[in-house]
Amino acid sequence: MSPDTTHANDPAPSEVERTRLAGVRDRVRRRFEVDTRSLAALRIALGIILLVDLCLRAGRLELFYTAAGVYPMAAHEAASAVYASTSLHAFSGELWFQQFLFVVAGAFAVAFLVGYRTRLVGLVSLVLLVSLQARNPAVLNGGDRLLRVLVVVALVTPLGERWSVDALRRGAGRERVASVGTVALLLQPVVVFTANAIEKHGGEEWYAGDGLEIAVYNDLMTTALGAALADHAALLTLLNYGWVTLIAGSAVFLLVPVGRLRAASVAAYVSGFVGMGLTLSVGLFPLVLVAAVVAFLPGLVWDALSRRVPATVAERRPSAAALGPLGRPPAERRLLSGDREGTVAAGVVACGRSLLTVLGICVLVWMLAFSASTVAGHDVPDAVDYEHLDQQRWGLYAPDPTESYDWYVSRAYLTDGSTANAFGGGPVEFDRLPDPAAAYETFRHRKFMSAVGRAGADGAVAKSYADWVCERADETHDASVERIIVYRMHQPSPLDGEYEEPTRHTVIERDCAAA
Repeated sequence: MSPDTTHANDPAPSEVERTRLAGVRDRVRRRFEVDTRSLAALRIALGIILLVDLCLRAGRLELFYTAAGVYPMAAHEAASAVYASTSLHAFSGELWFQQFLFVVAGAFAVAFLVGYRTRLVGLVSLVLLVSLQARNPAVLNGGDRLLRVLVVVALVTPLGERWSVDALRRGAGRERVASVGTVALLLQPVVVFTANAIEKHGGEEWYAGDGLEIAVYNDLMTTALGAALADHAALLTLLNYGWVTLIAGSAVFLLVPVGRLRAASVAAYVSGFVGMGLTLSVGLFPLVLVAAVVAFLPGLVWDALSRRVPATVAERRPSAAALGPLGRPPAERRLLSGDREGTVAAGVVACGRSLLTVLGICVLVWMLAFSASTVAGHDVPDAVDYEHLDQQRWGLYAPDPTESYDWYVSRAYLTDGSTANAFGGGPVEFDRLPDPAAAYETFRHRKFMSAVGRAGADGAVAKSYADWVCERADETHDASVERIIVYRMHQPSPLDGEYEEPTRHTVIERDCAAA
């Protein structure tokens, strides 16, 4: 038979190409398709994180968010410049106003968690979150920035499709979805991990196997479990390379596999994040990172879990009628249901889907553009260079973990000629701390004092803090306070097994009489 001879029933070349393209599209779609139960789990996780964040902040509400604290309105306006008016929390420095906004944010977080008017309450929760973070950026770390980015990206996906009040009212939902929004959602953690791996590659320690050991030797950032690991160098080296492999290979481990292999990859990442939370004091980081990879869970995981739910429990799922007024369709949906021909309703649905597609594309471009600028080391245009919008860096321990830590000591000079600790408790101590982790009440206190140290004596944050120290010192001591000095104590980590003596640096020197 001649090589040029073809059978009559052989498919045309164009048909073969279409078949191949369809196969490629199906494989790509499968990897960016998300089970709606995973989206529901992500929504629940985000709602819980928002509530945890509010609870952790509430204990020091007056200190960080009112006029009587360390960051009054004057400091906020000076530090935030043109963006000072964007925070709802900045409308008043009174404690009651902050408490009111915290209660409102908590109510919307609960509504978001249970999936009631999911997109609307999610958007309000995002606005309140950004407002709270903008009120005092001095107490934020990378976990806070990742949280708001994750909420933004998640809101362009159907978070309320399953396991929600919205789903009960609707009566039916899709099992899986694939859209520009799900592409952005799945790419978001991969982009963050990859950028962090590139930043770490610019250092010297992580890819040499020493990064994690240096991190756990930082007594200020390490938990009791992390400190116990410091004595096991071989284990730390193994964990170090495992961690670097996970973040550097996230595009392969999370995006390429499907089914059981993807479930195993997610389990590996969650284990790493849980280990981070147990060994390092890094705030919301572990919780946000776990939430970021939940969307990768394939349906077989939820199928296996559902088989373990007793039938009596599964049958107790409430109906829309059992929810009473909450179970009724929204007013706008009831209005559209009166459209006999269905043309208006169909048009609204089509318009909504088109808008979500456009928003998904915008989020995807925004996320990739800013991450690329971070990796490339290029500054973004000044017109959009705003830390509450473009910050997507996960710079934790990158490019190298710090080999030292700081804490702050305040000395008060009294009118009777004596000196004392500005906050009471006897004389000022400059010796190495027996328990460095106790130097700060929470990680937000640590971040704030770091901001004070960076601001310099003439910075707005440092000036406000000095005024606050003068007031607290005057309330604490019987004699009046003439002036205060705030010192930064610098302690190298004992990487060789021996502690060096801490060094002392003057950060603020303030005449309290002029405050």
